[in-house]
Amino acid sequence: MTTPDITAPAPASSSVIEDIIDIFHSPSAVFERRRANPKFWAAFFILALLMALAGYVMLKNLSTVMDAQFAKQAAEITRKNPQITEDQLANMRSMSEKFAPVGFAVVTIISIFVLGIGVWLVGKLFESAADLKQSMVIATFASFPKLIDLLLAAVMAMTMGTGNATNMFAAMPSAAKFAGSDASMAVLGALSRISVGTIWATILVAIGLQIMGRISKQKAYAAALVLWLVGTLITVATAIRQG
Repeated sequence: MTTPDITAPAPASSSVIEDIIDIFHSPSAVFERRRANPKFWAAFFILALLMALAGYVMLKNLSTVMDAQFAKQAAEITRKNPQITEDQLANMRSMSEKFAPVGFAVVTIISIFVLGIGVWLVGKLFESAADLKQSMVIATFASFPKLIDLLLAAVMAMTMGTGNATNMFAAMPSAAKFAGSDASMAVLGALSRISVGTIWATILVAIGLQIMGRISKQKAYAAALVLWLVGTLITVATAIRQG
């Protein structure tokens, strides 16, 4: 990724595909182009589609992890509802498999909106000039590297197996993968935020705030760090609830 240069002239326009490609190696140029023309819907839906496809590929290669995770959930469901039958559990498992990729797309859509609002609100605390629409541009394009985590998870499962992982946190390519088998869900949730895709996305948020929000590099990275911490707290809370 290049260092933002807010003085460099930007091309008048570019296609959404060009911007998606450029966000991985020339993010400053992307945010500079989009600053005056903050369109994000095309990239938004492309990202949702790619997340669904990447999620499908990943889950196909993490079937043993999914089986272990569902077995735990089934045991808890049975404990709370002793009258439930094996056929009902099997139907739940089947529906879970069918709709999991769609779930990735839905979670992506929700997370981008939440991140966009967060970029806008937290950015204001650091004197960002980016409006809500520009903040959505930052959130959308900054989220593309998160695809890397899903694809890496699939590749690692194919080449190295899933080991003794019994939940998705431990199976993903993040620091959670190196946690001990006795690690709590809270710890796994926190460590899952230390991954290539998440860190890359956080850096892109900082670059976007610097370019589109017209704030200093120090303020932009401070705002991005705050957003990363908030996201970590949400992930930990979700992990605890699931656990």
